[in-house]
Amino acid sequence: MRTRLLALAAVAALGGGLVLAAPLPAYAVVAADGYVWANQPSTANYIAATGYEYNSTGGDVEITRSGTGRYRVQFHGMGGSGGVAHVRRYGSGAGFCTVSSWSHDTDVNVYIRCFDAAGVLADALFVAHFTNRTVVGGHFAYFWANQPGAAGPYAPAAGYAYDSTGVPTQIQRLGAGDYLVYVNALSDLYPDDHNDGHLQVTAYNSAAVQCGMRVAGDENPTPLTVRCFDAAGNPTDSRFTVSYSHEVSVLAATPARGNAYIRSHFVDPPYVAGWWNEGGEPTVTHVATGRYQVRFPALATPFGYATVSSQEVNGDYCHVSSWQRNVVTAEQLVNVRCYDGVTHVPADQDFGVAFSS
Repeated sequence: MRTRLLALAAVAALGGGLVLAAPLPAYAVVAADGYVWANQPSTANYIAATGYEYNSTGGDVEITRSGTGRYRVQFHGMGGSGGVAHVRRYGSGAGFCTVSSWSHDTDVNVYIRCFDAAGVLADALFVAHFTNRTVVGGHFAYFWANQPGAAGPYAPAAGYAYDSTGVPTQIQRLGAGDYLVYVNALSDLYPDDHNDGHLQVTAYNSAAVQCGMRVAGDENPTPLTVRCFDAAGNPTDSRFTVSYSHEVSVLAATPARGNAYIRSHFVDPPYVAGWWNEGGEPTVTHVATGRYQVRFPALATPFGYATVSSQEVNGDYCHVSSWQRNVVTAEQLVNVRCYDGVTHVPADQDFGVAFSS
């Protein structure tokens, strides 16, 4: 698990508004990161202890359920400020989760809401992570897009944004739920390596909203499209968080790690269009409609953390259904399921998947 920074303010999305709490006292700036597999969706409170959790400060990861589909992930000892949080539903069923807010004190508290396919709050398994790290090598960027209805281009709040190149991100709203984003950590790798990193987007919303992201053009700077939809598949304005990692993990760390960009929409069989893995090129198997297994050679490790993000902007979405190591072939196997954003039935689509130990 990892660390946190100085809280500028506690932020929470309630309904459609942004509520600023009284400023928190200053805490020591700590670079930290953490992840968790939340496997007890109906339990009121528990300490994650399956081995599929991590806190870079050595503290506990505690999960509290405050109501149906409402959770707090508390990374003990990771207090600070800024950073970025992501969440993905886990398992074989349709539905999705959002980050509704996060806050800092002596801990990092990430507030999560999970929904069924109809957009109703529902208890669910999920995976979530937080980081506020910077990098020395590799390319890494994150930001919180906090102005969903802005009339013109804007840079995200500096306290909740980072780009390893030092060039600020730019965001522009094109229409309802439709945004154009420029992330220089990705553009800096154009034209050879920009598809080899991992893009991650999460709706920052207390309502049932999910967002997709993909490269929108073959040029430099490289435009990225983010589109957000409600559970019925209607475009809707939303705050969201984005991160991009290349040669580092989704936490901006350098443990054993790998990622792959899978092209599948209108393509049979699917193929790996971009990747990074010290053990060699990943492979993908199309198990059934909307079902995939991605294999990372020489990355077999116990426990670890896997996450996936849709590389579509049509309302479809994906999540990890499971992962495990193959001790015979030394591969790490990540199983992914994808769904149509309107009907919520299994659907083939493009996605990115990342694994780290």
